Amino acid sequence: MFTIRRSMLGVALLVMALTSASCAATGSTPAGVTTLTLGHTWSKTDANAEAVQAFADEVQRESGGSLRIEIYPSGQLGDDAEALEGLGLGTVDMWVGGSGVYSQMTPVGQFLVLPYLYDDIDDAMRHYNGDLGRAVQERISRDTRTRVLAFWPRGARHLTLNSAATTPQDIAGLRIRVPENPMILRSWQAFGASPTPMAFGDVLTALEQGALEGQENPLATIDSAGLSVAQSTLILTGHVIEPTAMSIGASAWERLDEGQRALLERIANGPVRDGLLDFVRSEETRLEGELAEDGMQVVRPDRAAFRDRVAGLAERAGPVVTELSAMAEAS
Repeated sequence: MFTIRRSMLGVALLVMALTSASCAATGSTPAGVTTLTLGHTWSKTDANAEAVQAFADEVQRESGGSLRIEIYPSGQLGDDAEALEGLGLGTVDMWVGGSGVYSQMTPVGQFLVLPYLYDDIDDAMRHYNGDLGRAVQERISRDTRTRVLAFWPRGARHLTLNSAATTPQDIAGLRIRVPENPMILRSWQAFGASPTPMAFGDVLTALEQGALEGQENPLATIDSAGLSVAQSTLILTGHVIEPTAMSIGASAWERLDEGQRALLERIANGPVRDGLLDFVRSEETRLEGELAEDGMQVVRPDRAAFRDRVAGLAERAGPVVTELSAMAEAS
């Protein structure tokens, strides 16, 4: 069983009972061993990074060392958009990150950040682990030279500001940093704000200098990035639950035999993913309290008012998003 806990230092650690000295990585690749590169943008101590490491360890263990995942954390292979592009080009074998980045390749990436589509993280993962998830995976494979092996859980996105806000009227015209995604841009325009795409690494400085008035992210990101030093208020909008995608490029997939492919898919959709879901659930409550202790005012807004502002966005995004949205609402 895989579990994720908090250490005494407050760092998310993934504890695996299935490791052994025989599967320790070496500095060279023996004959008959297939090695896949995997890039992500998290630091090694992030819970998501620990889950990726656990996945890699289990792949190596179950393959008897014949299949290895070589992990490059902290954006060593580029940011999410660059690493995902590398999958299509064959310069990167695997990538794990926020699935909305797929908007640069396929309309499905807009669906994955459609606002107020799910009740909570459990509802979202029920959909992504079922028929809807398979339909999304098939469409991504059809539209891109990549394949999503699994969707992993991620906390809901919330808004931070330097003032309280309970309705869309309260954020009218405010400069809110958002990722570069057409659906996210349209969502915040519908809320009445002035969405401002910006690299996340520049956000804290922009907030401190007044170039931005707010930003939106999962609680874990708000906490780990130290945004409470520049933002006084946490507004629990919960407007998007965007899953993490674990993806592999077509070139890498074609190098694998059927057994290796099945192994990757099984482990990606196994106990590591489920352990991460347990962790995300517990972290949502803990982080809300921790950010409040850091001095942030926690506001519970009128979510229905925000939801009403984005009604009909799916239909305006085109047939792919409309079809997937209808499928989600029907299941």
